[in-house]
Formats: sequence, structure tokens, C-alpha cells
Amino acid sequence: MAHAHLTKAAESGKRALVLSRASHSQQALVNFIFGPAQAVWPSTDIGLKWLGGDLVCERWMAASPVRFGHGDGWSWSRNDELLAVAMVAPDEGDPAETTARFYRELIATVRSAGYPHLLRIWNYLSDINGGDGDNERYRRFCVGRGQALAEAGLEDARMCAATAIGNHDDRFRLFALAGRTPGQSVENPRQVSAWNYPPIYGARSPAFARATAVSLQDQRTALLISGTASVVGHATAHPGDVLAQTDEAVSNLAALLAEAASDLRQPGLARFGSESAARVYVRHAEDWPAVHERLREHWPSLPLAGFLGDICRRDLLMEIEAWHCA
Repeated sequence: MAHAHLTKAAESGKRALVLSRASHSQQALVNFIFGPAQAVWPSTDIGLKWLGGDLVCERWMAASPVRFGHGDGWSWSRNDELLAVAMVAPDEGDPAETTARFYRELIATVRSAGYPHLLRIWNYLSDINGGDGDNERYRRFCVGRGQALAEAGLEDARMCAATAIGNHDDRFRLFALAGRTPGQSVENPRQVSAWNYPPIYGARSPAFARATAVSLQDQRTALLISGTASVVGHATAHPGDVLAQTDEAVSNLAALLAEAASDLRQPGLARFGSESAARVYVRHAEDWPAVHERLREHWPSLPLAGFLGDICRRDLLMEIEAWHCA
């Protein structure tokens, strides 16, 4: 498993919450700017409306010097151990074609640069639930991703943590973190692994791990947690009830943390702590205040950022992803 100089600082209101032991030599590998945070370079816009919460910025930090570059529609930043890639293009036509092209370019880039192991991917695409049956845009996204993975000789079960959320503009945004050495996948005992979903969810199953663990130089472990929703087994639970779905997503995250603590022999991973943070996606903006309040009941001090975004299934109303370190 990778041993990385990786930390993440979350800017929460006016206070800076450092999510790993800090070093004066750290530089920003990437900055995700959400709400009313001061823009810093290099900054990344995920293309979703920020609805609130106390988390307005994530700064993914690296201990060694960071270099930067860019091309036509993409940019990168890297240090000795990690590579961050951002790709943005018009989201037009069949999502399978755009996705396959993006993933071919991503895999070729990380391999040629010497960071062949994908650790975390974010996908933000437009009108994710548009189309019917296997022509739904998310299902076509899965086809394109699967095609690129097959061409690269990557099995679905070797994929890293990931998120796929629908935005409300005409851009496809892909962000990825890759390393010189691999992370370790963690699955959720309450959920069927995504690559084993039955064909009722599409001609090509999704390909992502429920979480990817990365070992840090200080002997601790960072857990990069995929978008987690109200899915039990492989079925959506509580359709139409956003608060029940919120509680179910929390239960899934609790099970995932317990599994990670056991698999990795790191008891501190069993629950969120002072070095954790989460992004929360809701399909309807008017649901955010109630979802935020419910999450505060579960996690009184966890930094949260709320976003307006469509979830990959039409009957899912919210989703949570997280960073955790122990």
C-alpha cells in the first residue's frame, strides 16, 4: 500500500482544520474551492452549486515540492509521490464516447508520468439521469469507462474510490489522484461490490471501490471514501424519503469504517474524528437544510459541504463522500 506524504486541510468557516499532521514545507497539490473561500492557486471548480455547510475549501497538501502543467482541456500537478489530474470538456453526444476518451487519456497520462496507480476519481457529468433504460446517460458513462478499463487491462475490482454526480451545465469534469504505489481497496459488507451489480442496473456495471486506503509516512492511514448512498445489497432503500436515505447512508459509512478498521488493523478508522470531512450531494436544494440538520445529529463536529447535484440513480436523493485519517 502506498506510503505518501499526503495531507488534506479543510477550510471551515474562518478556522483552518488540518486533517493530518502538518509540515511547514507542505505545498498545495490541488485546492477545491466550494463556497465563499478566498481563491488560491492552483484552484479547482467542481462545477456544482455550493449549498452551505462549514466546509468551503479543501486543500490537498504534499510535503515535497509540487510542479504544475497543463494542456488542451486538462491540467496536472505532481510531486515525488502523487499526481493530480483535472480534465474538463464539453459534455456533448453519447457519454460513453466522452468517458472512454477521458479515461484513455487519464490512464495513459498517469502511466507515462510514472504514477500508474489510481487512488481517487471524481466524475461530474451533465444530465446524469437523462435517457431511458440502458440509454440513460449514467449507464452510458459506465459503458465508456468499462471500455477504457478493458483496453488498459484493468479489472473492475482493481479500481479505486470514485464519485459520479450529475451537474447542471454542459461540461464533463474528471479529477483524479494517482500514486507511484497502490492503495488498498475496502468494500462494505452491507453492499454488493459495484462491479458485481446485476444487469438490471445497466449493460456495464459500475467500476469503483467503496474506499481506498493510503498509508501515510507517519504510520497513519488516510481513507478516501467513495460516494455513498442509501443502497443496501444492490437495491435502493427508502425511495422518496430523503431523511431515511440520509440515515441509511450514515449506516453504510459506519459499516465501511468498521470494515476498514478491521481490514487494516487501524482501530482509529472505526469512526470519524478531528481529521475527517465530507461532501454531501442532494438532488433537491430545498432538502439540504433538513439533511444538514440530520447529519449534525449523527456527526456534531464533522466538517460538511453541501452541493446541488443529481445522484446516479433517479430514486436516490442524496449521497455522501468523505476523507478520513487515523
